[in-house]
This record gives sequence, C-alpha cells and structure tokens, in this order.
Amino acid sequence: MSKARSDYRILVVDDQKSMRGLATYFLKQIEFQDIDEAENAREALMKMQVKRYDLLLLDWNMDGMSGIDLLRAIRSVPELNQIKIIMATSERSVDKMDEATSNGADHYVVKPYELRDLEVRVKKVLAC
Repeated sequence: MSKARSDYRILVVDDQKSMRGLATYFLKQIEFQDIDEAENAREALMKMQVKRYDLLLLDWNMDGMSGIDLLRAIRSVPELNQIKIIMATSERSVDKMDEATSNGADHYVVKPYELRDLEVRVKKVLAC
C-alpha cells in the first residue's frame, strides 16, 4: 500500500528564498504537508542527519557546494539511496539533464516551473 501524500517528507534545497517559497507553496497545493527548506547543501546535510526525507527538490546552482555535488555526495552514502531526488535548474541543455540522471537524479525540472510541471515529476518519482 502506498503512502498518502501527507505522509511524505520533502526537503526543498535552493539558495534563493523566493524559489524555496514557491516550491513549498506548489507542494502544499498538491497535498504534501511535511516540507522543510534548506538554503544550501551544508544545511541540507545537517537536516538529513536528523530527519529521513523521501524526496529532495534540489537546486543545481548554489554557492558553496553545488546541487550536483550534493547529489553525488548523497548517492555515495548507501543509507541515503532511498531518497528520491529531483534536480531543478534554469539550464535547459540535454547535457545537464544527462549529467543529473547519470549521477543519480530521479528526475529534472527546468526553472521557472509551473505547478503542473512539478506535480507531474513528483508524482512520477514517488509513484503517488
């Protein structure tokens, strides 16, 4: 039996407060409730030490550790491999999409995205 959307734990990682807010708003519109935010990779790693997440919505371009580097770090830890990851970036190149998926991303969304764009990808990776 699959979980209800309200039972999934999601972490939105983006260095832009407005993008974190928009993503959180969209996720709540599609009935997810347990949503945390992190403004950089370091904060995301700290949050993942104390809470198990089902999904990360991960910005590619962040100061310090980039989203792709955080993706690689997460995928190198067997205990974290169950986390689904959707990479988000404004770059539309096929090379970027291929790089994300070859490093373990479950899906990819191009910013700025609409509610429906995010909903389709989240439903696909969480199978809900």
